[in-house]
Amino acid sequence: MSFSTTLSVSTPSDLEVVIERMFDAPADLVFDCYTQPDLVRRWMTGTEGWWVSTCDIDPRPGGTYRYVWSGPDGQSMGLKGIFHEVERPSRLVTTETFDDDFGMGKMLIESGFHAENGRTRLKQTITYESKGQRDASLATGMTEGMGESFDALAKLLAELTGK
Repeated sequence: MSFSTTLSVSTPSDLEVVIERMFDAPADLVFDCYTQPDLVRRWMTGTEGWWVSTCDIDPRPGGTYRYVWSGPDGQSMGLKGIFHEVERPSRLVTTETFDDDFGMGKMLIESGFHAENGRTRLKQTITYESKGQRDASLATGMTEGMGESFDALAKLLAELTGK
């Protein structure tokens, strides 16, 4: 059976963006790559020349997270979030906001880690407060950046699993 590893992006409603990707690793490992700072730093780097300079994660209901990316010319971009649901290894529900709003406002992010034959289908549903905020988010190139990060995650998972 063949599994696609490409990023799938859809907009099922005026408020949502749904992103899916298959990873060749077990769900608990993919989940850990979302909740352990040492692993997050290795894949969520952003575009070339950027790195995660701050990565604080407290993965429990009510816990918070904070990411700051730093760029080659001294630029930075940060976001903060709150965990609402943490069900290892199958589900995370968070809300997050960027330090610089970019017109996106507060986002509700539901991440499902679905085990399928030793692999994991990651499905993220991002819900915005308005259609304008959803459209602003898409206009930032968010999905292209996520595609790059997910490629880096796939490489990290291959390294961790020896595949």
